Amino acid sequence: MKKRHVVQIILVLIFILFIYSFNQRLLTISPETIRTFIYQAGWLAPLFYIALYAVRPFVLFPASVFSIAGGLAFGALFGFIFALIGSIAGAFTAFFVARKFGQRAINAKLKGKLEDLSNRFEEKGFMYILVLRLMPIVNFDLISYSAGISKVRLSDFMKATTIGIIPGTIVYNLLGSSIVSGSPVKMASVAILYFFIVIIPLLWRRTIMEKVEKRSESKAG
Repeated sequence: MKKRHVVQIILVLIFILFIYSFNQRLLTISPETIRTFIYQAGWLAPLFYIALYAVRPFVLFPASVFSIAGGLAFGALFGFIFALIGSIAGAFTAFFVARKFGQRAINAKLKGKLEDLSNRFEEKGFMYILVLRLMPIVNFDLISYSAGISKVRLSDFMKATTIGIIPGTIVYNLLGSSIVSGSPVKMASVAILYFFIVIIPLLWRRTIMEKVEKRSESKAG
């Protein structure tokens, strides 16, 4: 192994350890803390929130927590709008970075599930990404980075992402706004909505993915 490759591997490992350590600290941050932090920007709070959401993928902070914070800070409607814009911006950021800087380096080392996921993106594009986005439990940034590494078209990625994240973004923002209201009825309604939008698709994930694959194969044939 060349000395340059050894140095690159060491640097990557150091970076991963740093991100992991930093991320462990971030995981202790609550939506309420984020709301308080955002409010410090005053009338620029919406732009500040969107900007933070856009760079969030770099530290792998959970997108769901940011969406809940949006509902806490701006209410259900505006929280949804700002979170949707921020989510799309963050997805594009992760995709662009992976496509621009990580494609060559990572493609040479892709193994196992990541390679399989990347190949599926290339084969099925829009529909595969859409299905994964419709299930908010699937890691948001893993989808973005994997899509960037693959050869999926940016237009397919952005369209599937925009459509696919709407249901989950609505649920998480409603959750945040219901916490502010303190209404048991609202919180129960959000719980039911969460069940239908998140849990059911997760339980039927295998069936859904099989149908997507069959549909793609029939089109290819």
